[in-house]
Amino acid sequence: MNIVVIGVGYVGLVTGLGLAKLNHTIQFLDTDFQKIDKLKNKISPFYEPEIENYLNDNEIVSRSSFESEYNEINWDDADIVMICVQTPSLEDNQIDTSYLVNVFESITDFVDEKTVVCIKSTIHPEAINSTIDSSKFSYDQIVFNPEFLREGSAFQDFFNPDRIVIGATKETNAKKIALLYEEIDSEIILTDPLSSQLIKYLSNAYLPLRLSFVNEASQIIKKLGGNLNETLNGIGLDTRIGKQYFRPSPGWGGSCFPKDVAELNSIASSQDLNTPLISNIIESNTQHQIWFAEYLIDQKRNNDLKNIYLIGLAFKEDTDDTRCSPTIFVHEILRSNNENVFIFDLNNESFGEYDLHSEFKEDSLIVEMFPLNQKSTTEIQDKLNQINKFKYLRYWE
Repeated sequence: MNIVVIGVGYVGLVTGLGLAKLNHTIQFLDTDFQKIDKLKNKISPFYEPEIENYLNDNEIVSRSSFESEYNEINWDDADIVMICVQTPSLEDNQIDTSYLVNVFESITDFVDEKTVVCIKSTIHPEAINSTIDSSKFSYDQIVFNPEFLREGSAFQDFFNPDRIVIGATKETNAKKIALLYEEIDSEIILTDPLSSQLIKYLSNAYLPLRLSFVNEASQIIKKLGGNLNETLNGIGLDTRIGKQYFRPSPGWGGSCFPKDVAELNSIASSQDLNTPLISNIIESNTQHQIWFAEYLIDQKRNNDLKNIYLIGLAFKEDTDDTRCSPTIFVHEILRSNNENVFIFDLNNESFGEYDLHSEFKEDSLIVEMFPLNQKSTTEIQDKLNQINKFKYLRYWE
C-alpha cells in the first residue's frame, strides 16, 4: 500500500522504515526541514540501533521519500495517512493535542473520504472525541493504532510485537490497517478507539509500577543484607510473577512512562476515582532515585573515595534520549550535597549541552547506570586500567 507518514520522530521513522521493509511505499512528511535534509542524506536525527542500516538499504530507499511541505506529497496515491506527531503533557497533565489538530487542518484539503487516517500518536482517552470533532473527518474514517516500541530495540519490537492493537468504529478500515502487518506473526486486537488508548495507557502504567516494585524491593534486600540476585530470582521464578522487567536500577525514565502515568492519574482524578497505587508510581520512582543518591554517598565514604562517576547520560541503554534520565536527576541530588560528581559518557558528542567526561580520576566510585553493551564495557575497562584506586558499581548485581 501507499502510506504517508507524518512525523519522523522515533515512532514515525521506525514505523515507516519497517513498513517499507514490508514492501509498502512510504512518503515521510515532517515540517522540520532540518530533519528531512538529514534523512535525505541518510542520516538519522536520533540514535537507534540498526536505523542507519535501514536508511542505507537500497530496497527501502527505493520505496521511501522525505518531504517537508504538505504540497510536495502525492496525496492521490495515498491509501493511508499515518499520524505520528507528539502529544505532550500540559502543566495540569492533560494532553496537548495541538500538533495533532494542526495535522488535521493541514491535510483537510488533500485527503478524501476513501483514505484511512491512522493515528499512532498517544491520545488521552477523554480527548478523543474533542480531537476528532475539531477535524473534518468522521469517526469511521479514523483508526487508532497505538505503538509499543521501546527505544533501543524499536525495530525488534516492530517486527516482533507482543500484539498489534487497532481501534476503530468501521471494520473495513480496521482491517485495512491490519493488512499492513500481514507479514508479521502477532495477535491482532480489533477494538474500539477508547479501548485501544486505554490498552496503551494502562500498559505504560503497569510496566513502571513493576519497575518501581523491584526497586523498592531491592532497598529492603540491601538494607537487610540479603543476596539481591538470588532473592529476586527466587521471586521471579514464580510463573505468576516472571523475570522480565524485574531488574533493579537507579530508576526509570524516558519520554513515555512518566508522561503516560501522569496523564492516567489525571484521567482517574477527572472521574473522581481513588487510585492510590497508580497515583504513587511516579513518587516511588522519585524517592528511589533520592535513596540511590544517598546509597552512592555511603558507598563512596565506606570505600574512602573522593569522586563519583555516573556512566551513561541517557535514560537507558542503546539510546541518546535524555528525557527524565535518572542519571541527570541523581547527578543533581549529588551536586546539591556538594559531592564531586561527574557524568561519564563515551558518546559525549551526542550530548553537546552537557559537561561530560571520557576519563576517570583516581579515588572514584564508578557507577554503571544501566547495563552496557560489550563494546562499551571493553572501552571502559581500558580506561579503568589507567587508574589504581576505584570501586566499580553495578547496582543490580
